[in-house]
Amino acid sequence: MKILFINSGDTSGGAAIAAARIARGLHAGYGTLNYFLVGKKSSFDQHTFQTTASEYQSCIEQLIDMTTNRLGLQYQFFPFSSRNILKTARDLKPDIISLHNTHGGYFRTTLIKELSGIAPVVWTLHDMWSFTGNAAHAFGDEAWARMENPQQYMSVYPAIGINTGRYLLRQKMRTYSGSDLTIVTPSQWLYGLASRSPVFRGKKRECIPHGVDHQIFRPKNKRACRLALSLPEHGKILMFCAEFTHENLWKGGSELLDILKAIDSRSSSEVNILILGKGNLKAIEGLNRLRIYNMGYAQGEEFVSQCFSAADLVMYPTRADNMPLVLLEAVSCGTPCIATNIGGCPEIVRDGVSGVLVDPLDTAGYAKQAASLLSDDARLRRLSESARDFAVHNFSMEQMASRYYGLFKSIVEGRGRAGNV
Repeated sequence: MKILFINSGDTSGGAAIAAARIARGLHAGYGTLNYFLVGKKSSFDQHTFQTTASEYQSCIEQLIDMTTNRLGLQYQFFPFSSRNILKTARDLKPDIISLHNTHGGYFRTTLIKELSGIAPVVWTLHDMWSFTGNAAHAFGDEAWARMENPQQYMSVYPAIGINTGRYLLRQKMRTYSGSDLTIVTPSQWLYGLASRSPVFRGKKRECIPHGVDHQIFRPKNKRACRLALSLPEHGKILMFCAEFTHENLWKGGSELLDILKAIDSRSSSEVNILILGKGNLKAIEGLNRLRIYNMGYAQGEEFVSQCFSAADLVMYPTRADNMPLVLLEAVSCGTPCIATNIGGCPEIVRDGVSGVLVDPLDTAGYAKQAASLLSDDARLRRLSESARDFAVHNFSMEQMASRYYGLFKSIVEGRGRAGNV
């Protein structure tokens, strides 16, 4: 089976990592031939192609994207990428087109219909953008279910300058209804929302959770990991991702600062904080009892796994999310998590099994739970064991690949294509 994956990027971001893992699992388990077509290529992989042929074309389309978004004409016109995407798809003649993040300034929305004339399109959703006017997340508002796009959606990424959301929603509905399109969601939460969306009426939908490589993301010797990373051998380590230090509307940057301030004020001794990634750390560097260890950008999956194993607890105070890979990787390493009870987070962080859930915006509750867990070795040990077991039984690469292959195979056979299935 030949599969063409389409995404905004090939190495960075949750959608890129998830798509790469799907491809890896399918190739390992079923020998699929995988190609990637991306808005921005960062790797040197010979089976990955960029939608623009030059830096000049990329710059032109960036200017088009900025201008059309301001006018509310989101993702209507990408002359180079549109031509190259269709040409690549026709040349490769894939059995399936596996679509991922289409926002990001490279993919014309109506292209889905044209692509589905070449091969069936299976769209794995990583957020809510596909069924709102323009917003990747709606933060509990359900105007999208009434085919509306209220004013507050406009400023949510990817933002628009004029509220043309109703037009964009109607365009999406027309495009999807005329396409050979199947929808996949990684979380039951997103599946429930997509099932209620008018734009997906009559479309087949599946929920296939992300998988994680349990050989890479596995519990490692904590002391050895700390020594390798130049971290304190003794004491508790609290870990979070640096993206939470940005003032990001759905990553809860201000909440994280409040949580850390509360932990700092509650602690009678120094607390070690492990940060993965790059972010704005100035605000937390002034906290007296927090000793910061910034690991910078992730240096491969083994390095990330080492960080999780070195930590005692992972914090994830998000305001909106689908199925965060950070949580999947952490619980697979046997590291308990404190996460917001929102979106798909509760499907990974089962309260009392793989961690603790906290109500949205309850920063005091977050700090209290973190302090309680870090002071209870027996509870941390129990959660660590059950977290690993929960991840192995529910989020394996093999399970994910099997379900995707079964879905792809049934779609190809249903379309009557004579691919090498």
